[in-house]
Amino acid sequence: MKKPIRMCINCRNRFLQENLYRLYCKDKEVVKWQGVGRSFYICNNCINNKNLYKKISAICILDKEKSKEIVKNIKRSLLEN
Repeated sequence: MKKPIRMCINCRNRFLQENLYRLYCKDKEVVKWQGVGRSFYICNNCINNKNLYKKISAICILDKEKSKEIVKNIKRSLLEN
């Protein structure tokens, strides 16, 4: 049986879906995917990329300062789990 392969929004490399973080935009915030809505994926390498906020601000239509804060919160919550 084939396993699903998805692409990281930052580096554009393809990985098994189970090895990526799946997130989505909800009310001008970025949260873990909860089964509803259009989502995007970030790989383990890119979660620490200093320019990740640019991609997220473009996807979620956020200003850059807010997206920097959101990326910090994402890193903290994802790396705790």
